Amino acid sequence: MIVVNGEIREDDKIQLDSGFFFGKGLFETILVKDKPIFIKEHLERLNEGLLKLGIEIEISQEYFLENIKKLNCKNCGVKIAVSEKNIIFTKRKIAYKTEDYIKGFNVKTSKLTRNPNSHMSYLKSFNYTDNIIEREIALKQGYNEVLFLNNYGYLSEGSISNIFWVKEKMLYTPSIECGLLPGVMRRWIVDNFNVVEGKFSLDHLINSDGAFLTNSLMGIMNINRVDKNILEKSDIIEDIRLRYEDYIQ
Repeated sequence: MIVVNGEIREDDKIQLDSGFFFGKGLFETILVKDKPIFIKEHLERLNEGLLKLGIEIEISQEYFLENIKKLNCKNCGVKIAVSEKNIIFTKRKIAYKTEDYIKGFNVKTSKLTRNPNSHMSYLKSFNYTDNIIEREIALKQGYNEVLFLNNYGYLSEGSISNIFWVKEKMLYTPSIECGLLPGVMRRWIVDNFNVVEGKFSLDHLINSDGAFLTNSLMGIMNINRVDKNILEKSDIIEDIRLRYEDYIQ
């Protein structure tokens, strides 16, 4: 038996596992409009990650759709969290407003760095503490997102996003080897546009002709400022955003 919130309970009724005790588990957050967006890509990443963690669970599209139907999901975000003994579905409202896309996000750089040699840099795992702490600090300071460099001083990713920028009409983004989560929205951008992936310094971003963040719920979010540096605005980014909006309708 165990004690939970001051009450004695039988162990076999509480599904505590290595996900709870050690953070050994993965999650995906999926945009659901009339139907889930990029469901195939999200579940592929989830199942590949579970295999890497040695968790013998595979989430099918049928199982996913069956369970979000129970939540009555539409025009919301759905989170699926998977550990050895648990598969949990939750839903939440989309937090991004029209004014966010008009103003763009203000981004600060973190003093913490990403480790390209760590397994955790490439998995959407329960171990999100660095991301949470650094993002909360950024929010309190009036920023919308925080950006990480890696151990070698190259751009990596945001706490909840991937980053792209425009320079002389070309798109750029850090390569996955820089220690970043291979985002589903990132993949869509790379697959549908001419994107240069590589190792880039912060100066490449600051001196760009415009930059934007991506994740599955925000879509395409223009960056207004990085630390104290106001960025240019590029019509190319608006074209990408409109093409994405058209794609998901």
